[in-house]
Amino acid sequence: MATSKGHSEERIGAMDRRNFRVLAGSLAVVLALAAPAQAQQTKNIRFVLDWAFQGQQAVFTLPVSDGTFARSHLNVTVDRGVGSGDTVSKVASGAYDIGVADLYSMVRFMGENPGRPLIAVFMVNDKSALAVETMAKGAIAKPQDLNGKSIAAPAGDASRQLFPLFAAVNNIDQNSIKWLNVSPELREPMLIRGEADAVTGNVPTVLLNMQAVNIAADAVRVMAYANYGVGLYGLALVTRPEFAEQNADAVRDFIRGTVHGLNRMIKDPVAAVASVKTRDPLINDKVEQDRIKMTLDYAIITPNVLDNGYSNVDMARLAGTLGQVAPAFNMKTTPAASQVYTDKYLPPRAELKVAR
Repeated sequence: MATSKGHSEERIGAMDRRNFRVLAGSLAVVLALAAPAQAQQTKNIRFVLDWAFQGQQAVFTLPVSDGTFARSHLNVTVDRGVGSGDTVSKVASGAYDIGVADLYSMVRFMGENPGRPLIAVFMVNDKSALAVETMAKGAIAKPQDLNGKSIAAPAGDASRQLFPLFAAVNNIDQNSIKWLNVSPELREPMLIRGEADAVTGNVPTVLLNMQAVNIAADAVRVMAYANYGVGLYGLALVTRPEFAEQNADAVRDFIRGTVHGLNRMIKDPVAAVASVKTRDPLINDKVEQDRIKMTLDYAIITPNVLDNGYSNVDMARLAGTLGQVAPAFNMKTTPAASQVYTDKYLPPRAELKVAR
């Protein structure tokens, strides 16, 4: 009986060892299958700004620095830009996945590069802040006074890109304009020194750059496109349609992070500037806080946005603006609004509300 009992114990022990090996093997297979899924959870996003690191760019640096993007499993790198025209070209080339750029610079690029479509997936600025700026003491008092004058701007500057439309609406002979190609850092100094009659640029950018060198706002004459017959939308998140389609959740989470950045910038401009300052330690805190306020007031927080939330795009209004820009850009056909902007990747509208 003892021998029979011993054999039984040996059989049970052998069965236990076999079961353990089977269980261990199954567990190894499960872990092996799970590992790639876990590795794929974090999506790398290469993101490029439209301009330098300034206060308003905290919209994108805040969700990086406070971990909002990371909590959505996004590893976002944010690089400075040198103008919307350059930004859309880099996104179209695949060098970057998403960029923030003037919507109509994107439209112009698509008109000049058939077969290289881009799409806007979120409207950051409900109103354009593009403009021509001159010194108030000078002889240029209205758009028509620009005929025969020199204008300094980087080639990729959105205001320069959209100048043909501003010129067409305001009877300016574009052929009479002498364009001075300059780096972003030289634009305002050339205007101050009288080396250019005017400059083109985003209103808050130019005015706050002037303030940084002790030039008062009332010493600068601003001819905002929106006040002279060019009622355009402004900056938007742009990407390639195939990237958005293949990474729909990542694009939607990037938009969520952008909304978080907008609302935190509204609530805490000091923290917003501190976030940007990690990218450019030389920026002036007071100037950049003022830049944030001016950008919010001028371009982002409109009655439409207050009532309906961010990126509430009126497709009829958008279509009307495309009808304006297409002839100015010498486009053979006017693109449909749906070819330029989609709300397909927006989070639910309840998540797009403005911080109060």
